[in-house]
Amino acid sequence: MRVSEKAKTVLIAAQDPRVAGLIQEYLLQTGYAAHCEFNLDAALEKLIATHVDLLIVDGEMPEKVLRDFVETAAQLKPGLPMIAVGISEYEMQSKTLSAFVAAFIEKPFSISDISSTIKETLN
Repeated sequence: MRVSEKAKTVLIAAQDPRVAGLIQEYLLQTGYAAHCEFNLDAALEKLIATHVDLLIVDGEMPEKVLRDFVETAAQLKPGLPMIAVGISEYEMQSKTLSAFVAAFIEKPFSISDISSTIKETLN
């Protein structure tokens, strides 16, 4: 399946390699260019150095780490769509993430949930 003339690039910033690997595998199989970074500094460097159409973040990071990472990513790439996986918007004590994150995917989730959320976010 082709997503577009030029594959959309997705960066996954995660701490759990199993979940990130499953998301990356799905993305690669469906025509996206997908990269995983398990170190947040490396993820920010990748964000600066390359074109990224979508950022998927691991919502299971400690809240302050997640908030700082999302705010920094938003400053580096204003308007970049972001999806937080493994957390609901309602779980966030600080609503500051809602200003930057386009969608939240709660656990447990399926590839179908990820697929539809990515398509909606990129369109």
